[in-house]
Amino acid sequence: MIFEVEDFYVKLIEVSDLNRILEIYNSNKDFLIKHMHKEEVTYDWIFEDFKFMKEVGFYSCKIVDKIDKNIVGLIEFNGKKNIYLSLLMIHGDYKSNGIGNLIYKGFERYALSLQRNRIDIDIVDNYSDMVYDFWVNKGFVRDSDTKLNWEDKVLLASRMNKKLG
Repeated sequence: MIFEVEDFYVKLIEVSDLNRILEIYNSNKDFLIKHMHKEEVTYDWIFEDFKFMKEVGFYSCKIVDKIDKNIVGLIEFNGKKNIYLSLLMIHGDYKSNGIGNLIYKGFERYALSLQRNRIDIDIVDNYSDMVYDFWVNKGFVRDSDTKLNWEDKVLLASRMNKKLG
């Protein structure tokens, strides 16, 4: 286990989890459209992304409900000096229930336990004011402009960070 919070724990994704991870991605159509110009992804895409993230040193983790053991989301990050939080995604059926807030708080405690002093994120421009506000409300500040490459598409984004400790 990577970390846990009240009703959930975060653990590395296994290949056997990828069908559920596929469901989580595909339940977030706005994300897919804005980031990849697609309404859904395939199992093969999930599998290749999972392998790639591991190869480049990221932890791909599932968010699991402690009671029913259902995977309700995923979180991807690296463990470098300044942790880069690549993705925090909750299944569409579980959004707006405070799970993202709870997991982020646990993630921040986890980062502090590793003696990390900053978390970096990128937010695609014109994606969602709610997403941007979520991160600002967590204490993140805009640092600079950046470009992300998703599915061979260049996306303009805001680099944000939060100093810890």
